[in-house]
Amino acid sequence: MTATAAEGSEPDADDTPWQAKRYFNRLWAGEAASAFGTRISHVALPLIAVVVLHAPAWQVGLLTAAEGFCYLGFGLHAGAWVDRWRRRPVLIASSLLRCVLVALIPIAAALHLLSLGLLVVVAFGVSALTMFFDLALFAFVPLVLGRSRLNWGNARLNGTDSVAQVAGPTVASVLIGALTAPYAMAVDAVSYLASALGAFLVPIPEARRTTEPGTSRRPIRQDILEGLRFLRGEKLLLILAGVSASYNFFATGTTAVLVPHLVHEAGLGTTGVSIVFAVSGIGGVIGAALTGRLANRSPATALWAFPTACLFGGLLLPWGDGWVAGLLAGIGGAFTGMGIVVYNTTATSLRQSRTPSEMLGRLRSALRTTAWSGATLGALAGGALASAASPKLTLVIGSIGGLLVFLAAGLTPMRTVTQADTEAARPS
Repeated sequence: MTATAAEGSEPDADDTPWQAKRYFNRLWAGEAASAFGTRISHVALPLIAVVVLHAPAWQVGLLTAAEGFCYLGFGLHAGAWVDRWRRRPVLIASSLLRCVLVALIPIAAALHLLSLGLLVVVAFGVSALTMFFDLALFAFVPLVLGRSRLNWGNARLNGTDSVAQVAGPTVASVLIGALTAPYAMAVDAVSYLASALGAFLVPIPEARRTTEPGTSRRPIRQDILEGLRFLRGEKLLLILAGVSASYNFFATGTTAVLVPHLVHEAGLGTTGVSIVFAVSGIGGVIGAALTGRLANRSPATALWAFPTACLFGGLLLPWGDGWVAGLLAGIGGAFTGMGIVVYNTTATSLRQSRTPSEMLGRLRSALRTTAWSGATLGALAGGALASAASPKLTLVIGSIGGLLVFLAAGLTPMRTVTQADTEAARPS
């Protein structure tokens, strides 16, 4: 099969900045609504399992690990499929299907049919559809905005997600208190409708990969291998993949034991833990606000120097007792979040700018699968170390390990990335 742009052509959004921003704002508004709805479900779904269905801890962990299992199970295939399809219909369809799946929970609650099996089906179904949505969005944003405004657009998306991380749990608590957890999920279902509407209102023409006359579509495995070969040939993108996976190993191990440390070792209650996470989320909001200015002035600063400096703040996480421990963990988490949001946003824009449009889905899936591999192993290792030694020791090792990953990255081209590297768009 030979890839061609046989049906329509992809527009150059750089030629019409006012229209590009108008379309992006529609897409962003739908994604913002979905981000807040998703945060509600992140709180409500485990509560339904624990409080309503009395599920044991390992079953609750199964629900929260659903997204990682989806990427590890068929993430590479999903990326190849997304590259064969038009991205806007994928965004719309995945949002509508997530709406239907999430709506099953309040409906089942009203009919007294709630079960753990239903929660597992919904969790894995929504996670799989979210994976397709994420891959399609990664490939669609450059078509909407043009490559010159990717830092601005990705900063808005990441900033909104950071705000949702801060405010989402509070909104979820209010809704769950007023409606109970199963019926609060209805708000998330409505948010997916908003997401579908946002994508529907962005009428960007897309090229479609077709097969030439007389040829047959090649196996999906060949598309996957083509994407992996592209990643292997892009040294800078390969370095970013390694840095992200290595950092995720330590960061996820740290995250997995932070709550046990704050509750059992520092003596904080649920309110104190919630405040720590809220304060930590503020760092992400600040990072999103700083990204555009930092990346435009010095991509190397945004990609390496600034995140590395912020990760020194993460060393505060394990120390203190009582409210001092909460204060240090909140400040450490805020610095870490600020640095990682700047890094993620800059790295995302760089990946999009250096990758052909028809390869973006496969690149994203390869990167996400790699990142989730590191995260899954890190969570297992962090839990095992915390059980064998202590959560505090795990936090010490995790915070130092994450910092060392970025310090080591300073020996790579990450430290000398230039504006030309971030704008080196390959022909699509």
